[in-house]
Formats: sequence, C-alpha cells, structure tokens
Amino acid sequence: MNLMLSDVLLIALVLTAGGLWWHGQGMKARALSHVRRYCDQHELQLLDESLVLRRLWPVRGRSGSLVLQRTWYFEFSSTGEYRYRGTVQLQGPLLKSIETQTHHLS
Repeated sequence: MNLMLSDVLLIALVLTAGGLWWHGQGMKARALSHVRRYCDQHELQLLDESLVLRRLWPVRGRSGSLVLQRTWYFEFSSTGEYRYRGTVQLQGPLLKSIETQTHHLS
C-alpha cells in the first residue's frame, strides 16, 4: 500500500478536525454544567437543555498564552411563562461570565 503525501495530509486534516470537534463538545458540556448550576442557584428554569455557539475567538488567557474564548446562547424562564436569553462565556476551560436578560421574578 503506497500512501501519497496528499493522502497523509488528508488523514491528518480529518483527525485534526475530529479532535477539535471532540474538544469543543467537552467545552460545551462544561459550559452547560455552569449554566445548570447558575439556573439552580437563581431559581431559573433552563429551557431546552441546550447551548448555541455564538462566537469562537482567540484571546490572551490569564497566563498570557493564547486560548479560545467561546460564547454560547441559552434560553431560560423565571416563571414558566416567558423565554429569556442568556449568554455563557468560557475563556479556555475557565468560566469567564454568565449573563441573563432582565426577567420577571416569581
């Protein structure tokens, strides 16, 4: 079996893309865990149990090295009647912020 250089590059590209996707799913699970905890602490209902990636951007982390900053949207309700939007932001693996829209209190 002869592998051409283009075959090796294609395999490397597919493996790299798969690894990045897998790592991204891990970061999404971490962010969802933070959002669930936040909603429990503030007596909010997380709707649809899902996050939608809004932004992926390279930034300098706390140690000065380049990390990816990810921002996701989520939806929640305070009374079960209205839907509100929130955002969660991770800088590398660390939680940077969770923000929610102004909402009715039950």
